Amino acid sequence: MTTEPKTRVPRSSRKRGPNAALADAPIEDVDDSEMSAVGRVIADADRRLINYQKYFISDTDSQQHFRVTRVLVSAARRWRKLANERVKAVGQTMARWETLFLVGFSGEDLSQSDLARLISVEGPTMVRMLDILARDGLIERHQADTDRRFTTNRITPKGTVVIGEVMAVTNKLRREVLSDIDPEKLEICVDVLSQIIRKLDTMR
Repeated sequence: MTTEPKTRVPRSSRKRGPNAALADAPIEDVDDSEMSAVGRVIADADRRLINYQKYFISDTDSQQHFRVTRVLVSAARRWRKLANERVKAVGQTMARWETLFLVGFSGEDLSQSDLARLISVEGPTMVRMLDILARDGLIERHQADTDRRFTTNRITPKGTVVIGEVMAVTNKLRREVLSDIDPEKLEICVDVLSQIIRKLDTMR
């Protein structure tokens, strides 16, 4: 019995721009040494995108947007994982530090709903975090003077010490990760990511 060849969705017209050769090349034709120039993370994302494009039509904008978001998400996940591993040395996590930092240096008393919004977590998750930090003596929780239904949070001297300990660890890590990148490129990166964050916030 003969086997019918696999039918694929027709490819779009050949892609244009700096990534055209990569987008149109069969996966087995992509040179690993060439890929290494843009990094393993980008290379892996490109490989998956190429496999996807064997079956689905994808316009040029979609390709670039896909690659941007994959690199952004991958970088954030890797940073978080490595930073958490490093701050374990001072008995903390990045989630605890992020909450402490906002409480300590926002210049105002923040409610749990304010903190949940700023960190992008659900209310119950933030309540548990604040209860743990208060139990450990890192923050103090008070009923708001203007509305006693709300609880505000303030850093304690012990909490300020912990922030400094974590910052010492993460500042060292930041230097390891970023010091060999052109400062002008880092400023562009900050600007682009800030635009993305603002856009995401308007869409929530």
